[in-house]
Amino acid sequence: MITEKMTLAEVVRLYPQIIPYLNELHLDYCCGGHLPMDESFPDGEVDVQKIVAELNKLAAKPAPSQDDGAASIEAFKRLSVNDMLADLEVTHHRVEREMMTQLDQLINKILVVHYTHHAEELTKIHNLFAAMKAELEVHFAKEERLVFPLMRANPHPDNETLAFIKQLEDEHNAVGDMIKEMQRLTNDYTVPQDACVTYERTFNLIREFTEDIFVHVFKENSIVFPEYEEQA
Repeated sequence: MITEKMTLAEVVRLYPQIIPYLNELHLDYCCGGHLPMDESFPDGEVDVQKIVAELNKLAAKPAPSQDDGAASIEAFKRLSVNDMLADLEVTHHRVEREMMTQLDQLINKILVVHYTHHAEELTKIHNLFAAMKAELEVHFAKEERLVFPLMRANPHPDNETLAFIKQLEDEHNAVGDMIKEMQRLTNDYTVPQDACVTYERTFNLIREFTEDIFVHVFKENSIVFPEYEEQA
């Protein structure tokens, strides 16, 4: 049973089928999901008891079997640490690089076409995405060429490897903040009334991209890194 004393990260690890509900409410389960729910939402920000009740309803339903975020987490949990690292590289790293390439072109295109009426919004989105893309490209390189190889070479973690993992987690937090700002700038990926098909396609792809990053970061922060650290 889910209680308000559990963290969102714990709940997602047990019941990944709740991810779409958390995304809908913009509740952070990957970077900021490590405090008990009754401590995470001060000043009546959300109705915690209502959320816990809904989470228990969703948790009672079977996890989906199709290839979505929930299914990928269920499969991921059963892997060895080394296989987890390989899976991250061939799934999320590959897919998110492809998405970033597409988004780089699409965001620039709608910026040019709709500049006259939406310059302020689209300029901010363009600049924020450019910063996020640069951050993630360096982050992926650090994981693939430095930290993941260290983890494979040191099945029993040493202090150097653990320090690098802490750096990765800090970088995850920074990207998480960027995603929250992207949600705000796009009004939760809502296109304006005069938007063209490309505008709508771009916002839908930004949503898909950011939701994939949330699953990606959750797998690292809440599954592979803790499991690896337990071997110290």
